[in-house]
Amino acid sequence: MISVIVPVYGVEKYLPKCIESLVKQTFKDIEIVLIDDGSPDSCGKICDEYAENYEQLVVIHQVNQGVSAARNAGLKIAKGEYIGFVDPDDWIAPEMYESMHSAMKETNADLCICGYDYYDEHGKVDENRRYNTKENETITQKDVMYRFFDMPPTIRHVVANKLFKKELLQDNKFKEGLHSSEDVLFLDEYVLKIKNAVVVHQPYYKSLVRQGSATHGGLSINSLADSFEAHYQMYQDAVGKYPELKEHSLAFLLDVCTLKYTEACRKSLQLEQSEKKKIQKCLTEMRHFIKRNAISALFNKEIYWKTRVMYLILK
Repeated sequence: MISVIVPVYGVEKYLPKCIESLVKQTFKDIEIVLIDDGSPDSCGKICDEYAENYEQLVVIHQVNQGVSAARNAGLKIAKGEYIGFVDPDDWIAPEMYESMHSAMKETNADLCICGYDYYDEHGKVDENRRYNTKENETITQKDVMYRFFDMPPTIRHVVANKLFKKELLQDNKFKEGLHSSEDVLFLDEYVLKIKNAVVVHQPYYKSLVRQGSATHGGLSINSLADSFEAHYQMYQDAVGKYPELKEHSLAFLLDVCTLKYTEACRKSLQLEQSEKKKIQKCLTEMRHFIKRNAISALFNKEIYWKTRVMYLILK
């Protein structure tokens, strides 16, 4: 059995499409766990209505605690041998889980990753980011970690387009209280346990790009700061396991943290003076983080020399 966990909050406009794509999966031994995380709209009612008509749906209603707590609630009751996650405003191809399950069985892989495409709210695919399809491939733990640090990552730092073995999850939980990047820490902890992974190079996962969502323009300054901690942990674990990945992973770490710091500075300009003072410490810590790690990158051949200088003189 596959258990698919869906945290639900404030997405009544998109939720039916998501649920429809799950109940129409060609893989039939499936459990769909919908966690209504105290949604203020009609999401809870939508979940209950679908559960009345589809026996594979399980609904949990809880007081709002955030996406990490919602997913953790799902993990507690999931019965499947394999665990998947889908975001409530996205949807998936009918054959996604059947294809991923078969690939894991055939290769005895500990993790499966499928491709993804991006869509706007009118259902139009982003042609500039079309996923390149090709034959499936089996890769090592080291390969997975290396691809995490490509820029942009060729393996996304999200759980939604992946299939996990429940036996390896064990005590894995999403860290609660974070403003963002809970997926990064969850993935990092899991990948440290695997031997290999299979990549199904088909865009089965359909990611909705909408303004204001956490992943597309809705991150706060605190969220951007949390991301530093998560990506640094991923970097430390990768280099601790494979020291030869240091230059590649450090180049990514500095790039992503600089981008997030720049975004945080831009957002701070929109704040009132009193609010700016509250987040100044956060911005200073972010800047110092980059400068400290930039020293380690002085001779990093994967970073253009002018970029190395820029990190050091960052204001």
